Amino acid sequence: MNTDKINTYAPKKNQWKGVLISQDALKQISFLINLNSDNKGIRLGIKKSGCAGFRYTMKLVKTSELTQANDEKEIVFFYKNILIYISSKEIPFLEGVRIDFVKDNINQVFKFYNSKLENFCGCGESFSINSN
Repeated sequence: MNTDKINTYAPKKNQWKGVLISQDALKQISFLINLNSDNKGIRLGIKKSGCAGFRYTMKLVKTSELTQANDEKEIVFFYKNILIYISSKEIPFLEGVRIDFVKDNINQVFKFYNSKLENFCGCGESFSINSN
């Protein structure tokens, strides 16, 4: 692993306060991580999408991905017991985001809430944000 490109924060010593994860979301993320021993955490980010500009992304981080060279700097921190990776250039877009896991009958989805959102597209899948 190329450690000069990763800033690692020790649990409880330097917990970034910019992301809040509900108890339901923590349970579901832990469940997903524990499905495979190769899963080590999650990577949060944004992706260009839709008519409003961006959408949030969350994907599992596997052990094999940790050894690959990473061209962009990431911060790595613990939120409760979850290891989270975020690209340093996406931090302004994720600062203040709250993640919840919602069950509605047979539908289950992670919901992202951010007070800095400026616009949503009509279908609610993408958004624009004020990163200042």
